[in-house]
Amino acid sequence: MKKIQLLLLLFVAIVSQKTEAQIFTQVIDEQELQFKVKLIDEFFQRFNYKIDYKGNPISERLGNVPLDTISKRKNLMTLFNLDTFMNDKHELDSVSSDFLDYIIKHNKQIHYADTTWYAEAISSVTMNEKTYPIKFLLRTEHVKDVIYKWVIMDVETPLFSSLTDSVATEISIMPGAHGSSFITLPETINLNAQSVKSLFYKNYKPCVLTVFDYLISNGKMKVQNTTKVIYHFQLDTYEFTVERFEKEKSYNKGWLISKIIKRKQL
Repeated sequence: MKKIQLLLLLFVAIVSQKTEAQIFTQVIDEQELQFKVKLIDEFFQRFNYKIDYKGNPISERLGNVPLDTISKRKNLMTLFNLDTFMNDKHELDSVSSDFLDYIIKHNKQIHYADTTWYAEAISSVTMNEKTYPIKFLLRTEHVKDVIYKWVIMDVETPLFSSLTDSVATEISIMPGAHGSSFITLPETINLNAQSVKSLFYKNYKPCVLTVFDYLISNGKMKVQNTTKVIYHFQLDTYEFTVERFEKEKSYNKGWLISKIIKRKQL
């Protein structure tokens, strides 16, 4: 009987320890989840001082009293990939520190409807049983009223590397070709297939989207899954990018600022 009681007590102790460990882990996970910038829309809200890292509305929490500079700075720092901008002394580099000061001083904000940001979606395409990397550059476009949509501005892929403005001046259709009813035209085009744009009119500009349209609409090219997204923002003389970071044992994760560039004023 005593053995059974001892076993029961041991079982209860083990279960209690596991339960406490689970509760502790859950608390840590909840804190990580609070700090983590889970969505790009959440990044906008934090950047604009609408919510803090816990998701609390800032104006409501402070009774419409503006945040002081220190609080603003701390809140904004949760949006930085600190591995990139902070040194061993836990100090931000000069560019990112100046960027923070500029945002706070001028109360700068970013919005979905802005024309000063765009997305870079990295994917791949298959064509002729081969796979190639491709990058889509997208921006928001106003439809009507408060309705917007994403549109493709450009695509970049090694497949289209030959679509440049450069021409081979030694390649041409002979000036007297009309005299023979352009009988040599097919041969001229076929022999110069890799430089056929050299036969186009002087002000011709290659249009990558037209080629992409043709290949996709005719089923010659198929787009695969998107593997990475980078957002590019321009804020006056500053340019910065936002990427998704996943880290272990870190609260500094999610959609974070990965790069800041200060452009010289003209």
